[in-house]
Amino acid sequence: MLSLWLGAYDQGLAYAGLALGTYLTLRVLNFPDLTVDGSFALGGGAAAVLISQGVPVPLALVVAIVCGCLAGTVTGLIHTRLGVNDLFAGILTTTALYSITLRLMGRSNIPLPFTPEGVLRLPDLGLGNDGRWAVALTLAMLGLVLLMSLLLSTDFGLSLRALGNNATMARANGINQARGLTIGIAAANGLVALAGALVAVYQGFADVTMGIGSLVLGLGMVIIGQSVLRPRSVPKALLAVAIGAILFRTLIAIALQMGLEPVDLKLATALLLLAALSFGHLRLPGLSTAGPAQMALSKPDGDS
Repeated sequence: MLSLWLGAYDQGLAYAGLALGTYLTLRVLNFPDLTVDGSFALGGGAAAVLISQGVPVPLALVVAIVCGCLAGTVTGLIHTRLGVNDLFAGILTTTALYSITLRLMGRSNIPLPFTPEGVLRLPDLGLGNDGRWAVALTLAMLGLVLLMSLLLSTDFGLSLRALGNNATMARANGINQARGLTIGIAAANGLVALAGALVAVYQGFADVTMGIGSLVLGLGMVIIGQSVLRPRSVPKALLAVAIGAILFRTLIAIALQMGLEPVDLKLATALLLLAALSFGHLRLPGLSTAGPAQMALSKPDGDS
């Protein structure tokens, strides 16, 4: 039983980059980016190819981030330079990324039957490899949250938040919308690709279809984290999103423990997200007039 919960914790941390990337596009930039489905698999596939050829894991993760950033840049350029609708721009990129990832991997699945040496050197907390993974992924998640908090507190980060909050006013104040959107989407997909790489390394394989439904997963993690923790500042919102990833995977683990068939996971994920969204319409005593789901999709205090 302990192994089940620890595995859910580790998987949630591995998916934290996906949740943070979704938060950056949907919450900060107000841009519904479907590229994440393709960039998640691209990151996992790129890392798996490099690691299987003997490239050190840290370098493989960096390459995965670069690949994700390039994918996001393409979507941003299609939208800002060619004037293509935001949703359709992401669909075009994701569709192309499937073939690109398959070409890159050379086959649909690449196994990675080992634990990285760097993880093995970490303390195991008396829990074996799961404990080592928990330490490594916790450090990685905290580093990502800190890095994004610092980024969003800079002048450039404030300009990104202004674009998502009121693009017309941001342009009137001299903010370059095309550049800001392109860089923001690129950074978000870099985070998503990193999550794909971490998931591939953790679970021991990369698959070309591993990114299907990533946007729904990321959205569910964002909504659950912010509905439960009700953050009132950007750093707390980022931490809530990462914790939401852990809670989301824990709920999936509970469903599996209760006898849910693995083939029904996508259905369970959709129902879980629907329940989280529906919860926002409830009015609970002692809570603000805005429900949790609305709060998850509205700006935290300090975002203005």
